[in-house]
Amino acid sequence: INQPKKIKFIGSKAYIIAENDIVVANVNTFESKGTVTGFVNPVDLDFVSENRLFVVDKDDSKVKVVDLTSMEITSDIETGDSTSPVFIISNSKTSFVMNGGGHSNEIKDSTVVAIAHRYGVVGIADFEGSISVGDNPNSAVILPYGGRLKVLSQGIYDSINTSGNTESSLSTINQYSNKLYSTDNLAGIYNAKSLINNDDHSNYYFTAEEGVYTLDIDAFSTNQIVSANASIINTIVEPKVINDSTIVYYEMLYMNDQDSPNSIYKYNLTLTTFEDTIVVDGNVRDINFY
Repeated sequence: INQPKKIKFIGSKAYIIAENDIVVANVNTFESKGTVTGFVNPVDLDFVSENRLFVVDKDDSKVKVVDLTSMEITSDIETGDSTSPVFIISNSKTSFVMNGGGHSNEIKDSTVVAIAHRYGVVGIADFEGSISVGDNPNSAVILPYGGRLKVLSQGIYDSINTSGNTESSLSTINQYSNKLYSTDNLAGIYNAKSLINNDDHSNYYFTAEEGVYTLDIDAFSTNQIVSANASIINTIVEPKVINDSTIVYYEMLYMNDQDSPNSIYKYNLTLTTFEDTIVVDGNVRDINFY
């Protein structure tokens, strides 16, 4: 596997995004179950209806449809010329693709592409249209119980020439009609990425230039948790034995450190303390749980 970027799980299989292909493995043994080729620079994927996989191909500015039975690309959907799509999230009928654009004002993008993947019980892959949001959208969550789609946009960010940098923003979209309700700046936040939610959607987190933050999804307010230079985050609830008998459950935040690329930090969100540092053999590319 060359240049692994991301790993996701479904059933008994792991799907690993590599340099220019998707590698499938048995989740327990990591025995190879096949490889899907035909990509330029795949960066994200999502499992949709009818035994299909939608793969975001950043450098080809397309979403490519993979049949998981034949392990082949069957069709593709263009997201726009040089839009650099970077992220995909789906509900039961529609997939939303974030066009990540670029760092400068000249090559930025501000659109989310909607792709219908199911009509009734029939699998489709039809372009529905684009939604204008903040500059350079890169991640999103769908609120539970038929809630809104919340899209995080990085803004314009250049670490060397900061004069043209703009604040990150959060957009609120109707996930069924694709209607944009609002786009609100996140005050004082620059270079925001990797918006995630915890298991019960009670908390939301993202990374930014000054560290890892919590986000009030409705009030658009933020609060810094830690100042680590993280780009990858994920949460999980873990049990911990207290006094040799009592089991207490804590929400843990796992994060990488771009200044120490082979380290993973484990942070107890309940107790607001670091619990552990995990050192691995190579650079951390993704953190996921099965």
